Amino acid sequence: MDLRRQGPVARITFGRPEKLHAMDAAGWRSLAALLQEAGADRQVRAVVLHGSPRAFCAGNDIGEFFRLATPQEAREYFLGFVLPAMEAIVNCEVPVISAVRGRAVGGGTEIVLVSDLAIAGTKAAFRLPEARIGVWPTVFAAAAPYTLAHKPAGLLALTAQELDSHTALRCGLVHQVVDDDLVGDAAHALAATIAEGSRDAIRRTKRFTTARLRTDGMAAVRDALTELSDETLGSPDAVEGTRAFREKRTPAFAVTTTSD
Repeated sequence: MDLRRQGPVARITFGRPEKLHAMDAAGWRSLAALLQEAGADRQVRAVVLHGSPRAFCAGNDIGEFFRLATPQEAREYFLGFVLPAMEAIVNCEVPVISAVRGRAVGGGTEIVLVSDLAIAGTKAAFRLPEARIGVWPTVFAAAAPYTLAHKPAGLLALTAQELDSHTALRCGLVHQVVDDDLVGDAAHALAATIAEGSRDAIRRTKRFTTARLRTDGMAAVRDALTELSDETLGSPDAVEGTRAFREKRTPAFAVTTTSD
């Protein structure tokens, strides 16, 4: 993962392009650290997150799930790595803008969700496939009520269908759609416009516009990640779903499942 300053704008580029920028523990940790570094820089007025033309971010590396053998290990992973990265976006002193080209899957869509602003290319696509592998999009389900209306949020989280960029625009997940080769320029132009303002004014504005997300929203995210760790991972559906994913077949979920 890489951080570069371009005048008053910090550019963070996700690593592991060979895996479509799928995030492992090191990736989540690096994202949190770079966001904290950029937000603490008095010269920075905005941060832009980048992937590559094929993908913005493919979310959690599915290989991480296979290594989480116990609820305790799952809690340590999600609350120790994923949650701090999401909190770093929300709590960053300056606005964070996602520049989305290609696919944003799972945690990649959730990064877009909690960003302050997002620009999408015409070929950008968004998907939350977790339900198809027996788990659920915890960060999105918990945070979306604080950023999106519940109907568009439910459409994406419950169906696991892929949204094109124009549908994402109508849902409010992104703020502008441009040609794919203009995504980076548009995101940085937006950041530069923000950067023309006083850093103190920018910081205070973000603090108030994200107030409910920072408090109630991120508390809900923590609760959701804990429930995922304690109750979902290791369940029959999660075991079958991840095994089917690895074997490239349709999962055979149980007709009935334990409910709360």
